[in-house]
Amino acid sequence: MAENAIRDTLRDVLKHTHSLGIFDMVKISGDASETLIETVDAERTVIVKGKAVNPVPDFIDNTIGLSRMGVLGGFLKAFETDEDVVKVVTQERNGVNVPTEIEFAREDSTNANYRFMLADVVNQQLKDIKFKGAEFDVNIQPSQKNLKDLTLFNSILSEFESTFSPRTEDGKLYFYIGDNVSDRTKIHVSDVVDGEITHQWKWPLDIVLKILRLGESGISTLSINDQGLLRIVVNSGLSEYTYLLPAKS
Repeated sequence: MAENAIRDTLRDVLKHTHSLGIFDMVKISGDASETLIETVDAERTVIVKGKAVNPVPDFIDNTIGLSRMGVLGGFLKAFETDEDVVKVVTQERNGVNVPTEIEFAREDSTNANYRFMLADVVNQQLKDIKFKGAEFDVNIQPSQKNLKDLTLFNSILSEFESTFSPRTEDGKLYFYIGDNVSDRTKIHVSDVVDGEITHQWKWPLDIVLKILRLGESGISTLSINDQGLLRIVVNSGLSEYTYLLPAKS
């Protein structure tokens, strides 16, 4: 059913953006060939570029914005059964029908409406999300052991050190937390890496862990280049999300 496709798409978008707790809005746009999902946090710590596996019919040749995402998430939970109706409502503007809101309804006439941001507003707010591509020196698929180790040492040290620094040594990849004048740890991540990381770039470990956990039930790849960019690609089955994190020097 079309409403199930919309419901699943919106749940997936919220899980991979709003759940991280750093984004105020999301832009969804597309045409007959693709549906794109984009956002960036206020500090430009994380840029997200997503693409749906299949174009979402309701968003073809349209741009909509999601804000107040807690409200949307609440409505999706309140109207979660297959009997509930979840549909996109359009309105004619300048001779064109454009999506304006999501309508939720139950058989007992209980209903709710969630309003989209106007295209002009979300385009203005998120107009500078650009990424021309990059080459990456290190590419790995994080294991459950990696996530367990990183979570453990982050819980121990995060009160005093919130960042980590990836480094390669003798063809192996390690994540360092802390430095030589403080409490510290060196975490083994991978035995086989193709390239080298020679600069001591730093990234926020907590947000990287949150993103990596999104891929626990699917496929995720972590890539790093020596120019200071970390990329995590998560495939949810419905969409592929690319998270780009510029380093802190």
